[in-house]
Amino acid sequence: MYAFYVYSHQDAPEKSLGHEPFVKFHGLFLKGVKELAEPMPPPTYEGIQLSILPYANFWNLIDKNKFCATAQDAKDGLALAADQLLVRKPVGSTYADVNVYAHTVKLATPDRPLGDKDVQIVVRETGVYILVFSNCGDVQDATVQGSVLVKNAYGFLPGSEYHKLPFYGWLSLFYSFAGLIWMSLSLRYWRELFHIQYCIAVVVFLGLVEAFLWWIFFNDWNHTGIRGRFLFIMAILSSVLKSIFSYMLVLVASLGWGVTRPYLDQRTIMKVQGMAFLYIVLDFIRESVLSFRHSHSLTLTFVLLCLLPVALLNGAIFYWIFTALSSLMETLRDRRQMEKLVLFERLWRILVFALAVASCTLLFQIFDLSRSISIRWHYQWFFADGMSHILFMLVLAAMMYLWAPHTNSQRYAYDKVADDEDEDGAKATEWADEAGDDADDESFWATTHKKPSEGVTTTSAAAEKIGAGSEAD
Repeated sequence: MYAFYVYSHQDAPEKSLGHEPFVKFHGLFLKGVKELAEPMPPPTYEGIQLSILPYANFWNLIDKNKFCATAQDAKDGLALAADQLLVRKPVGSTYADVNVYAHTVKLATPDRPLGDKDVQIVVRETGVYILVFSNCGDVQDATVQGSVLVKNAYGFLPGSEYHKLPFYGWLSLFYSFAGLIWMSLSLRYWRELFHIQYCIAVVVFLGLVEAFLWWIFFNDWNHTGIRGRFLFIMAILSSVLKSIFSYMLVLVASLGWGVTRPYLDQRTIMKVQGMAFLYIVLDFIRESVLSFRHSHSLTLTFVLLCLLPVALLNGAIFYWIFTALSSLMETLRDRRQMEKLVLFERLWRILVFALAVASCTLLFQIFDLSRSISIRWHYQWFFADGMSHILFMLVLAAMMYLWAPHTNSQRYAYDKVADDEDEDGAKATEWADEAGDDADDESFWATTHKKPSEGVTTTSAAAEKIGAGSEAD
């Protein structure tokens, strides 16, 4: 029904609470019984149990062909009582010796409306434990109420999620530091700022909000034992928005927005908006599935079906980015805007590096999903969350370095006059090259090399002066 990830007190990464990990069966009772056989089951009915069993050793402890104990099994010491879960263990040993922790759910009665008192048992071995609900008697159509709590030495956070808590704390500090640096540079050179630098500020802010929300979510879960729904949804939304805004920023920059053109055409904007909406929907589903895949033991096929659409969409976005970036660099090369060209060549190398690392991580993550959760639960968080955030931080830091505000920031921005001059200069150069050996007056071509129209205007003005002078003479 559910998977618990438990560290023994010895293996716990933190022991701040000062107690050993335990499982507590809290407020469990049975009501609304409809029996198969008469008479009514007595209050001592012990067929219904809730247990946690080690995942790695589950099928060695449970025989799927015979998982309920008989009276003979109880007599032989293989079970505590008849009609209970039969656990294969050495004769004379206890459930605790094989790391099985079971609780029998009693029927509610007028003198005991909430069943038995809470039962708390120390969990002594690190591992993944499966919550098992079993009914080995004749009772049917009944309702069990109550809760099963597992608490580690540091709190309620599952062992598979614990390392995310300090990770997002450090991530919040990184984004705070990056935001302070970017804000101080922006205030100092505020007259030189242009579109992309404003967008980078938004990305840093979204990264800070995302990291802080995830830190609050895991901290709250660790203290209360409840996965806060509102915080969970807000944290996932912040992750999705940060990702898609960052992708779209790189995409529109590669399309030349704010660099070689002042705005994008309506058709391109519609494509960008459509892709952004589709990404938000698919990535929200992906984040939700990845968050529940371990606790609810989701199948590999289902997880891959949720991962594949986002992976394909990421591939389409990166293909569009690289295609647009190639075209942009070619345009800058033709216009001889070498400073901008060097900037985007560096961006190209950064994106190639990021794509290579992300592809390797995704392939390993898919391979890792095929392995038993009892093997990978200690480190899976790093490849699912940690690696992507670290890679994003590196790319963001590189882009902040490339587009850092300074006294000459505007030379990377779109400038209509400069772009027109570059285009005319390139055309004039081609015209001069084609003229080649036919040019007798080098000074004339030197004049028209800058701008043919200026040369013609100057020549006409000179002719008019000469004519006026002749008439005066």
